[in-house]
Amino acid sequence: MLNPHIHGMPRRVRLVDWVLLIVIIIAVYTVLKYDSDLDSNRIDLQPEKPTWNKEDIREMCQFLEHEVTGQEGDQWVKVIEGENTGLENKGGRESIIAKPEDGNEYEKDLRLRGITLVFRHGERSPVSKVDDEVGCLPYRDSDRKAFAAYKELAESEELLAFLKLDPQLKQFPRVPLDAKCVSGMLTAEGAIQHVKLGKFFRHRYEKTKLFADGNSIIKNLQIHNLLFLENQRIVADVVSSKYNRTVQSALAFSSEFLYKQRSLMAPIQIKASNFSYHCVDNYCSCPIHKSIRKIYEEEHLNQFNEMKSEDVVEEEKKLLSFEQFSTSFDPFQMIDVGLGRFVCRRKTLPCRSEECVTLDSFNKMINLTTTRGGRMFDDRIGVSRRLQSIEAYPIITYLANSISKIRKFPHSNYIQIFSGHDVTVGPILRVLGIPFVDPPHYTSRIVFEIYEHTNEGLYIRVLYNGINRTLDVRFCQNDDLKYGMCKASAFEKFAKSGLFELAGVSEFKEMCYV
Repeated sequence: MLNPHIHGMPRRVRLVDWVLLIVIIIAVYTVLKYDSDLDSNRIDLQPEKPTWNKEDIREMCQFLEHEVTGQEGDQWVKVIEGENTGLENKGGRESIIAKPEDGNEYEKDLRLRGITLVFRHGERSPVSKVDDEVGCLPYRDSDRKAFAAYKELAESEELLAFLKLDPQLKQFPRVPLDAKCVSGMLTAEGAIQHVKLGKFFRHRYEKTKLFADGNSIIKNLQIHNLLFLENQRIVADVVSSKYNRTVQSALAFSSEFLYKQRSLMAPIQIKASNFSYHCVDNYCSCPIHKSIRKIYEEEHLNQFNEMKSEDVVEEEKKLLSFEQFSTSFDPFQMIDVGLGRFVCRRKTLPCRSEECVTLDSFNKMINLTTTRGGRMFDDRIGVSRRLQSIEAYPIITYLANSISKIRKFPHSNYIQIFSGHDVTVGPILRVLGIPFVDPPHYTSRIVFEIYEHTNEGLYIRVLYNGINRTLDVRFCQNDDLKYGMCKASAFEKFAKSGLFELAGVSEFKEMCYV
């Protein structure tokens, strides 16, 4: 009889081998599947937004994944007992608008009558050469779809009938190209930035008395079958400089803020300003403005060369050694190329061997442009202060005109929108005395809210990028300040004489000389 163990051993070994092999295969598969799932999860969980630091140059881009925030609108007047208004305390000065015991009385006494809004265009390509013809599609798929939808709206008959272009502006396409980058032109993301901003403003203002009063007036007139009276309406004006990027930004913003409330107002023509500083009248015209700006920019460059520290000198040498920056001899130009070709396009900054351009390279440049701009304006009455007073004068004057109209027509509310540049926003902030990072980022905005108090007349609230900065305004002091706002009369006085005194002249034409 055969011993069963002699022939059974190999079969058992073979069985064990097969079991072990199967276990190993399952284990390997499990590990690989886990790693694959983990990688997949990593991809799914990766945020679509880049790393974000407020002090970073990426702040300039205003990436679309970051929500628009701000304190615009009249919510601040709804003071709840025992709470403050949520406004920041600037420089140790009290910014609470109403005392706790005042309750909600201010909501009854204050009526929003008008806003004057000045903003910079959205993201654009650099003014210098662009070498990427397919890089201006929006970064995220959702934003590409949003741009396609906006483009369809912007070119629709309904929008064309409501938002008309001044004959001087009809040469410009209503929306930017989305398939390629063009030097100095708005990108598709830049247009959507202003669509988002317009939507934010609509949500902040549509239920305020600025629009609600107009709505009740219209319903009243419809009920009584009366004609729409000239002084019982919302009067809206939109002005753009003669550039693709500003015209397209004005249309994008207005498509959300004004067009979607078109039942409350008449069709609007977007007017062309004669200059980048938004003069549309003869009294603010300065034919030699470009010559004065050229002198200013030469002084600006000299200041840069005098002020730059050793580390900035090294950063400048490094930047100029790369072909993309080789023609940029001013920090503004370096920042422009950095934003338009790399940072806002979310592309890797150029490297060579162990030497790379870094975000900190641009941060140092921005610190310097901000410092030198403030120093040139504050140190003496020179070409810097004169030029920026020229550039701030028209919009400050149009604000004063709005104040006058609001007094004259008690049933009209006024909206003014100016679509401009960094050199539109910056000079206004300079003359008002409001600190800012220079250059202001894409879509930067200044808002002047005009309120009427039942018993005390008109007040103005000044916001920059959504923050109340009224307490920083150089001529809003002492008795001119109340409710966290500035008396409108202080702005009228500044427009009439204070701005000229700041520039060391007595009238506008004295500012306009070489």
